[in-house]
Amino acid sequence: MRHLADGPFVIWEGVFKLVSHTNSGAVWGILSGKTLFLAVFTLIVLGAMLFVFFKIDWQYRRLRAMKLVLMFVAAGAVGNLIDRIRLGYVIDFLYFELIDFPVFNVADCYITVSMFVILLLVLFFYKDEDYNLIWPKKSQSSATDSPTDSE
Repeated sequence: MRHLADGPFVIWEGVFKLVSHTNSGAVWGILSGKTLFLAVFTLIVLGAMLFVFFKIDWQYRRLRAMKLVLMFVAAGAVGNLIDRIRLGYVIDFLYFELIDFPVFNVADCYITVSMFVILLLVLFFYKDEDYNLIWPKKSQSSATDSPTDSE
């Protein structure tokens, strides 16, 4: 922020530059000023992700990708959470001027790319039996399982 206070640092003229920008909201500034809500929401989502993370055993090779991607999502969420708690806003600095994309940061990249990978894994890679490794289905006992009276 100090280095960019005097103005943007142009990486590629008309395409990409580093700028000084703060965001007190979530993506694209939605929920601006709702720092406490966003911090609590982030902690709840992180808790849910940690639960899933520890349910996945490293011995299941097919689920290693999910476990790794969850680490990247958590890293991005924690990075933004630290800024939000410490400063009351998130520091954004990456700006694609060519497409006039909203300013973002590295933590946002981690979250966005990782969520896209999770979507691809869920839609095209994992099968129902893979999810059974995380949440095994409870066996259902029927009336025929119990012993019956005989003469």
